[in-house]
Order: sequence, then C-alpha cells, then structure tokens
Amino acid sequence: MPSPNPPAQPGRSHVRRHDVAGRDIDEATHFYERVHDAHAVRLTQDEDRPFGYRLRAVGDERLRLRSSALSARRWGRIEPQGRYLVTWAHDGELAIDGGTDTELVVSAGTPAVYPTGRPFTIEAPPSITLHTIDIDGPALEALHLARSGEHAEPLRFAQTPDPEGLAALQRTLAASTPVLLDPSADRLTRARLVDAVSRRVLDAFAPAPAFPRFPGHPANVVRALDYIEAHLTEPITTADLAAAAGLSQRGLQQAFGRNDLPTPLEALREARLRRARTLLADARPGEVSVATVARQLGFVHLGRFAGYYAERFGERPSDTLRG
Repeated sequence: MPSPNPPAQPGRSHVRRHDVAGRDIDEATHFYERVHDAHAVRLTQDEDRPFGYRLRAVGDERLRLRSSALSARRWGRIEPQGRYLVTWAHDGELAIDGGTDTELVVSAGTPAVYPTGRPFTIEAPPSITLHTIDIDGPALEALHLARSGEHAEPLRFAQTPDPEGLAALQRTLAASTPVLLDPSADRLTRARLVDAVSRRVLDAFAPAPAFPRFPGHPANVVRALDYIEAHLTEPITTADLAAAAGLSQRGLQQAFGRNDLPTPLEALREARLRRARTLLADARPGEVSVATVARQLGFVHLGRFAGYYAERFGERPSDTLRG
C-alpha cells in the first residue's frame, strides 16, 4: 500500500513520498506500466523464489528520486513523456535497446540517461535494485538554455558520461539526498539542491557547448569565437578578435550581425559569464569567492559583474556559489 504523505506546511515544498509493495505479479505489471509510461511490461518470475516487488519514490514535479526492486526479470518498451530519467543499478547490469544496433549495457553503479524522443526497451535481471533520478523535462531544457544559450527540445544525451562530470554528479547527489528524501525539507533549500543536481546531470551527460554555434557559421566567425574561448582570462579587444578572424574590425562587426550573433564584445562578455557560472557551480564552499572568479575573467567592477550575471541567469553569483 502507498505510504501516507504529510500535510503541506507553510515554507515547505510540495513533496510526496510513495512506498508501494506487493506480491501479485499482474498487479506489479500494471503498476510498472503506469509508472514508466510503458507500452508493454513483461515480468518473468524466478521459479526458485516467491515473487515480490517494491518501489519507493520521493519528490515533487521538478525532481523525484526512485528506487525499485523486484524478484523477476523485467522487460519493458517505454517512452517517458516530458521527463528525463537517469538510472543505474545498485548491483548487476541492465540493458537498454538490448539486441539492437543501439544496445547500451549499463554496469553497476554507472548511471545512464534513458533515450529521449523515441520508444526504447529496458531489461534487467531479477533481484537487482534500480535507482532513478526523474527530472521534469521543460525545467531541465530551460536550465540548459540558460547555461548555454542553445535551444534543445528534446535534449540529446551522451551514452557515456563525462568522467569528471559524473564524479561531480555523484558527490552532489550524495550530499543532497538526505534533504531530497525529506518531505518536510525547506522549500528553498530543496529548490537549490534540485538545481545543483540538474546542473550536474547536464555536466555529466550533455555538456554545454563552449559557444552556441548555429549551422552555417563561416570560418572567420568561428575563428573569432574560438579565440574568445581560448583567451577568456586575458585582456581581449575588438582588434584582437578581428585579427584572429582575418577581418577588419568593421568587417567583424558585420559578420557577427549577419550570423544573428551579438557584437563581438558582447559575445566575449557572454562567454565569460558562462565560464563564471561553471566555475562558481563547480566550486566547493570556501574554495573561491565571487570576487576572485570575476577578476579572473576580466570583470573589474564587481557590482557590474553581479548585475550582468543576475540578468543573464536569473540569480546572483553568490546563489550559484552556494549551490
């Protein structure tokens, strides 16, 4: 039976906790079809042990943490709608799109993101526990847009996570889980941790590009953008960018305009703001200060930097640093 949820309290997040368990295999099949938006679920019972299943889920619409265990081989054809799901097995392996050209075998303890925008299959042996981070799709897409300037609906994730990004995700999740699993946690505290976990998911599986490059950028514009990324911590002038592009300063301005880009110096500021956000989000408490990051990236006036940052990302630099 589902566990009861505590009544909502002022200042608390609208978090629900579900704890479902049973021993009826047909009931479990229908339940997993509902939970996973599955077109089909097949559970094959292990004849050497009695059947049982259990699913625990805690969260709100933005992010839910789930763990699921059952004593049967599970197979399903699913297509989550409006959600991004990061999953991993506590022990053993699971297969996504098994037996096809896109097969992905996920080892114990290594997360993978379910494919998006198409149906896929998932298969796992009996008696392993699957853990899942279930994230609201539009919220994660909006965060990706704010970080990179790149529209992506749906997001396309790498099959193999970036090692450094994955390590950061695991650290953040370990630190955040006690609060995220507490339905009575403070709403604002939970929201900050949901943002932190979501950023780490993007870092691990869909790193933001250095600069949003639209199809058809000419080589001279790309050279200028590459120069920006390679020299973010150095003094850069429009003349430097024009020389890197092989254009006059006026020609550089016109080339950026023809490609729906901001002015070269605005593009430089935008790139520095994105790098600042990455440095602040990745820093551990006490490691760096907002002023240090701002100066490192050429922002002499701290108040002006904070204003640009808040306008671009909707929060203060100090909010990002606190995570």
